[in-house]
Amino acid sequence: MKFSGLWVRLSAVLFAGLMLAGCQSPDSGFKFDPLAENSGASMAGAGGPALAPMAMRDPQRLVDPNGSPILHVGDQVTVTFQDLVTPIMPVEGLVKEDGRITLIYNKQFQADGKTVGQLERDIRAVYVPDYFVNMTPTVTIKERFYSVGGEVKMPNRQAYVGRMRVLQAIDSAGGFTDYARKSKVIVTRGNGKQETVNAAKALKKPELNIEIFPGDQVFVEKRPW
Repeated sequence: MKFSGLWVRLSAVLFAGLMLAGCQSPDSGFKFDPLAENSGASMAGAGGPALAPMAMRDPQRLVDPNGSPILHVGDQVTVTFQDLVTPIMPVEGLVKEDGRITLIYNKQFQADGKTVGQLERDIRAVYVPDYFVNMTPTVTIKERFYSVGGEVKMPNRQAYVGRMRVLQAIDSAGGFTDYARKSKVIVTRGNGKQETVNAAKALKKPELNIEIFPGDQVFVEKRPW
């Protein structure tokens, strides 16, 4: 009987312990991850929206998510002024290193990184109604190019007609010659920055097949043997 009573008391203590553990906050499966916490803080800030992925914030991106062209340093643009009583000749200009273009009355506008539509709205806001009762600006970007040289079959400058990657650019130049050093393809960006691509590996690893932008130069080196 004494043994039975002791067993009952031990069972009661054990049961109470299990009940107490069950009353704790349920495990949602979340585990503290310092990297994830820091990442979340840097992405969202103090309750702010998360930053877009790096690919979406690439300053050389040609179009925004809605398909509107994005202007960049080095772009040749033409601005026409419509709906005027007295016509004004179109202005052709270059997006300079500081990212600006200069239009009539020596007015400067930030163009680099903006869509064509955003720049058109900025232009109209400066000139209407301070200079014109009504005016509709239209911004067009001149044709963009990239070039492929070195050990390719048809080295030349190519018209940039849509997004592409380095292997596509090489294909547009007829592909590699028999003497091409496929492991060393040098991409020189419009701003002078260089990147080296191993085209042989890029065939199997798409992440190595980097994007090509207008103004870029692709150069395939010759094998040393």
